[in-house]
Amino acid sequence: MKYLQEYKKFFSSILDPLERLDDLEVNLEDLDTHSTDHEANYDIGQISHEEYKLEAKELNDFFNWGKKQISILQKEYADQIKERKKKAWPGHEHLPFPVVWNRKSYNKVEPEIKTAGRKSEWIDWLLQNLTEGDDEYWQYEDRVLNAAQLDIFYYIDFLEGLFSVSSSCSRINNNFVVFLFNAQKVLELKTGVTQRSPRPNNPYKREFNELDQLILRTMKKRIESGKRLTWNFVRNDLRLHTNENQIVMIKDVSTKDDTMAPGILL
Repeated sequence: MKYLQEYKKFFSSILDPLERLDDLEVNLEDLDTHSTDHEANYDIGQISHEEYKLEAKELNDFFNWGKKQISILQKEYADQIKERKKKAWPGHEHLPFPVVWNRKSYNKVEPEIKTAGRKSEWIDWLLQNLTEGDDEYWQYEDRVLNAAQLDIFYYIDFLEGLFSVSSSCSRINNNFVVFLFNAQKVLELKTGVTQRSPRPNNPYKREFNELDQLILRTMKKRIESGKRLTWNFVRNDLRLHTNENQIVMIKDVSTKDDTMAPGILL
């Protein structure tokens, strides 16, 4: 019962009712996971019957109290909850912007922020909500961590198996924070510059195949050796720069107008 009494005191100290609601919901999620683990440990004999009964009662008392408090807050502040959801970023119900914790998550989220024309606001918001964490790490404020965890389905595709936004956002590397500051400075320098429409994805963008790569590799080697880039010489040198299990054949091949012309087969 000690933790429940301590948590009640902490809970009452949270002034914002929606932050209070979020913290309690996340806490009950954690306790639910712990309860499942507790039962599993009892089933395999790692804890005694007395220990199991004592902790099970404490967990049950916490759940009963917590669910009652959640119900009260949801009814009393229904309008504020509805308004927050309305202002939340698409895919969220709690946060006005998505959180990110490294370059990989940043690269996932940044395109939609940029398309919405709110990148500067977003980065300002991220930095304003960061605080010192453990050791050399940074983390978001508790209220943001709780809200992000409750919006977990937005992040599920790039959590890399952790299934916890809160954990990811509690160990943010200093290099990433420096990157955000640099991005903020660059955006400040661009203030007033006419913004273009987002560049469309080019379906015709060339992707180099194995033969293209071989030709480029051969040209590079000839440049390094001070040799000419006359096509006949490049073509004849291709066999010298193949990868393992590659064979080059110079022979006549059929063209699109059904004629034969010299070609390269790899």
